[in-house]
Amino acid sequence: MTRIVVLIVVALLGLGAVALVAGVSTSPVSLPRLRRFAARQQLLVTEANGPLVVLALAVTRRWRALGLSTGVLLGLLWALRDARLTLNFTAAFLGWFVGAVVAEWRLAGLQVDPGRRTASLSRRTVTAYLRRDAVVLLAAACLALVVLYVAVVVRAGNGQPGLRGEATLWLGAAAAGLAAVTATLRRVASRPQPAVDGDLLAADDALRARSANVLAGSAIVAAGYPAASLLGLLGTTSDTAGDGWAAASLAALALTVVVGWLVAVRPSPARRTAPAEPARATAAP
Repeated sequence: MTRIVVLIVVALLGLGAVALVAGVSTSPVSLPRLRRFAARQQLLVTEANGPLVVLALAVTRRWRALGLSTGVLLGLLWALRDARLTLNFTAAFLGWFVGAVVAEWRLAGLQVDPGRRTASLSRRTVTAYLRRDAVVLLAAACLALVVLYVAVVVRAGNGQPGLRGEATLWLGAAAAGLAAVTATLRRVASRPQPAVDGDLLAADDALRARSANVLAGSAIVAAGYPAASLLGLLGTTSDTAGDGWAAASLAALALTVVVGWLVAVRPSPARRTAPAEPARATAAP
């Protein structure tokens, strides 16, 4: 009887999530959200570039919402295996992260202004859109994972092959996620640009810079999960109390969440364009 009730609750939650995603996918981008984006990216939104910005914001919101809801549902279904009804924040974040990556690949195929996409003579690189602090923090997160992995392997030695194998799996998962982020960042930097028009180019660069830094921040958060797991494995090789290692794992996860969130939400104007006029947003047609 309890399992039936749980299934009914999950079904209702699933229907609610589907309705939420459908509403988010079809609702127009609000003017306050457009203004926040313009202020954060130091972008002047005009009638010329407004449609591009609105369409890109709608696509990213749609896929991120879809990924988040899918992750939540999968987490609930996984919890049902143990007859529990819990919210899995890891599954929710990973779903959102996958949705964000898919959104950037979808943006590469947008036809905002047919016939006016051109190749630029200036070389576009990922570093032109990523803030320097984002690059440094992401590199530090990757280095920390490697250091933790080496520490686990050294401490485990030859007597605990299972522990070494688990650590390798976590490092492999982190490497796969980093490869996906790297490929997406390159796609963000290299996708076709609109024709040479000041407003359109400024908006296009602002969208790329925003996407690149959100992806970098998300990757830092994602690195916290294998880092926390590696710290837990390292604790099993130590003679000290396990509570201290558990607290260290939780602290590492919390730190990456805070740092990744700050990287994602900070203003990130593209460096390859001239500074824009003070932010001003107009209603999208």
